[in-house]
Amino acid sequence: MGLRETKKLRMRGEIADQAMRLFATRGFDHVTVAEVAAAANVSEKTVFNYFPTKEDLFFDEVPQREAALIGAITNRGEGESILDSLRRLQLGECPRLCSPGFATFARMIEESPALQAKELRVMARFAQVLTDAIQSELGVDERDARIAAGLIVSVHRQLFRTARKQALAGKHGAAATRRLREDLTRAYVMLEHGLGSLGSEAHASRTARTPKTHRMLGA
Repeated sequence: MGLRETKKLRMRGEIADQAMRLFATRGFDHVTVAEVAAAANVSEKTVFNYFPTKEDLFFDEVPQREAALIGAITNRGEGESILDSLRRLQLGECPRLCSPGFATFARMIEESPALQAKELRVMARFAQVLTDAIQSELGVDERDARIAAGLIVSVHRQLFRTARKQALAGKHGAAATRRLREDLTRAYVMLEHGLGSLGSEAHASRTARTPKTHRMLGA
């Protein structure tokens, strides 16, 4: 990364940090972009050059999360399925989602309809990115890739919703992380084996079979 790119990245981070400081203190809906610009000692135009909307200031890590999702598919280990790679990625995020500081992030989302609407748009974007990556990597039909991506994103969204619920209830640390990981693992088991056996005692023993959907997302 060149000096120019490094400076731009540093500026982006400074603006986002100042925005989150104000959001955490006063609430997202009560802070203006002009106030963020003043706190970061830049113009409003500069803020919008880095963040097209005020909501993007809050969800400033979306580009990195998007890149991580793509990387989990395109850079997975030899013989590793797409589902296993994505599960490994998301399991690694659980400690961060169960840290004490995440409660502030969770509270701001719960208090702001604008952020909740933005979150839906972010998840829709993730679904499209995953659709493109799955189709390109596996050469499957676009419709199958879209369905698979939608199911994966539903797990991704539920992970964050559960994490926020725990955070707002004051649950964090090792116990909360363990619970979140257990829920995530259960969700991926359902993705791998389908919902046909939901509630059946035989579900846990169906490890010898490899359903079509799992094969599609395999290595």
